[in-house]
Amino acid sequence: PTRRSSDLKSFAFASLASVALARGDQRAMVGTNIGGWQVLEPWITPSLFYRFLGNTQSEGVGMDQYTFCEALGPEEGNAVLREHWDTWITEETFVDMAAREVEMIRVPIGDWTLKPYGPYVGCTDGAKEKVQWLMDTAQKYDIKVLLDVHAVKGSQNGYDNSGQSNRTIWTDENNFNHWDQALGEWMGEYDMVKQNCQYKSYNWENIAWAKDTIQGILEEWGNHPALAAIEPVNEPWWCSPMDLLKAFYRDVRKLIRDYNPDIKFVFHDAFHSSAWDWNDLFDDDDHENVVMDTHQYFAWGG
Repeated sequence: PTRRSSDLKSFAFASLASVALARGDQRAMVGTNIGGWQVLEPWITPSLFYRFLGNTQSEGVGMDQYTFCEALGPEEGNAVLREHWDTWITEETFVDMAAREVEMIRVPIGDWTLKPYGPYVGCTDGAKEKVQWLMDTAQKYDIKVLLDVHAVKGSQNGYDNSGQSNRTIWTDENNFNHWDQALGEWMGEYDMVKQNCQYKSYNWENIAWAKDTIQGILEEWGNHPALAAIEPVNEPWWCSPMDLLKAFYRDVRKLIRDYNPDIKFVFHDAFHSSAWDWNDLFDDDDHENVVMDTHQYFAWGG
């Protein structure tokens, strides 16, 4: 099926002012989110997933970018993605954003952009070049970019926005269960017996992979005039091992500072929004170019 135009109309300018970086005049920066472009989320681009309606498990059902590529395969998957990249965001989008005085865009990308693995091999060919196009076009229209690593190997939160709806279990050819065991296991294997945010083991290879992803981003775009900020991982879940997450953030901040100290380091609060949870993140008093990202989902809860 061809993507319906309503997808683009509904979501091209979603999350207005999702980025607010302090400026000298104390005016919030106007920004928007380029969601559903490089990291697929069915709620943003539902028509990309209509092709799987009625499929059984063995026929292949895409419900996130991982299974999308797995079900379609590298050749067909890449053809669909390239068409999507070329039409979801165009230069006209930048013209419209500039007219609306958008100053910054948040661009979710996957950790497969520079080093594909698993079903992303072949399926995501051309992703790096498309991000390069976006960076260059943003520069042309004087719009800054926050590169947000939205999806990391192992899934940081268990949901489709991480690239993979982690621990989706098929009970038969037509039925699956996900919500009962939607786990963020990027940093290690969660203990389903003990629960209470405890892990059986830690995955140091995944953590190293995520840091190497940032190094690669810096080498590709760390000195690009449009790049304003980097966020190393979007929405690590609330049960993330906080000591490991903070150590990861410290290492990434150092990588960014050593490469280009003008880049802002943005970190998500893992749904721990109290300042007390983060006051010990850095030993020094220098928090220049450090931004905490908090996502308040008012639709669920107080």
